[in-house]
Amino acid sequence: MYCSRFLSMLLLFAATCMLAGCSISYSTGKSSDSISGSLDSISGSFNSSSGGGTTAAPAATAYAEDVAAATVLYASSPDNTQHFQQIISSIARSHGIVDWERDELTYRAMGQGLKQAGIAELQIAGLPYFQSLGQGVDFKRVLTGYRS
Repeated sequence: MYCSRFLSMLLLFAATCMLAGCSISYSTGKSSDSISGSLDSISGSFNSSSGGGTTAAPAATAYAEDVAAATVLYASSPDNTQHFQQIISSIARSHGIVDWERDELTYRAMGQGLKQAGIAELQIAGLPYFQSLGQGVDFKRVLTGYRS
């Protein structure tokens, strides 16, 4: 879908800009507010485009791109794990995925997002959300996505 790819590219641009030291923030000047606001905006976009949850699931690549884009933003400010999970839930819902936590593609896409964000593979386990996965199957899926 064009909208999904456009959003992914926009998010990747914003994340790249933030990593390069650009300041994209609210009037308070706090970059964490900006990132949180960006994630809220993403969530709102997915909720409004989902048509109340009755939309058929789009192509898996669109879902993976959206999850990867959200993960790029999370990697730039990984303090809010719960908010990240809410965003992933919102993205999954908008794509017709009921249980993202059991969806292998979700974790592989997260790994791709971490790679796009420039996170070193050895640093992944130290990020709060990924630390909570332990060394289980889902963490291995993240690494598979990262290495692909």
